[in-house]
Amino acid sequence: METYLVAYDISNDKRLRKVATTCEDFGIRRQYSVFTCRLTATDMVRLKSRLYDIIDLDQDQVLIIPLCARCLGAIETLGRPIEPPDARDVVIVR
Repeated sequence: METYLVAYDISNDKRLRKVATTCEDFGIRRQYSVFTCRLTATDMVRLKSRLYDIIDLDQDQVLIIPLCARCLGAIETLGRPIEPPDARDVVIVR
């Protein structure tokens, strides 16, 4: 199992509730739209599949970030792309 930070920005209230419910099925809410999830490879496929069925890929965004030493180069997004990480960016996760 690997641990991931899952965060989302959903532009429609109905889709927002569905995404939140889906994330609650896989992890623990840390902030309003941020979850930590311990997932097997199969769970990851299931989570992504459910999210793809809910979100609007042109308007919404879900970030799935592995929490490991190689995190910086492994950031994934669903929907709107994010800017590539900058060497000056710092993220502290407790």
